[in-house]
Amino acid sequence: MLKLNYKDIELTGSLVQQHKGCEMMTKFLTAALSVIIFATIFSWISYVPSSQREPNVYYFGFLETFAFVIIYAGPVYFLIGLPLSIFIDKLIKNSTGKTKWQKYFVGLGLYSLVGTLVGVIFLIIFSQNIYQLEVISFSIYGIVASNIYFHVSLLISKINKK
Repeated sequence: MLKLNYKDIELTGSLVQQHKGCEMMTKFLTAALSVIIFATIFSWISYVPSSQREPNVYYFGFLETFAFVIIYAGPVYFLIGLPLSIFIDKLIKNSTGKTKWQKYFVGLGLYSLVGTLVGVIFLIIFSQNIYQLEVISFSIYGIVASNIYFHVSLLISKINKK
């Protein structure tokens, strides 16, 4: 006969809370690394070398662009991306696909879809006039940002398992 006392139940409950706390810390670390990677990539792509600049036109430098991307993308990653990633991760765990590749492609599709939606919503909130080219570019930014998060999350979970 199995006997459990109050101390065993208390210990089990604290382990569950420690696991949830560790999981949230992992999500925050993933979001922080993803913001830095996204800002670096965006700043690198939008940087215009001195030799290609037009005279009498101000161009943002790499660090200025990096700072602005951190300022705008950081809250989106932490306030919108984290709750959505928890939701997506639950959907992936409950997906019908059993192999790693099936779960990977389900995650890739869901993160891309949510990234597109968040990018378009971000455009709608911060822009007065919406043009088709802007919708496409912000959708691409959203897809890239969400897929960076997804792949950093996979990498960190792989490292945590070892």
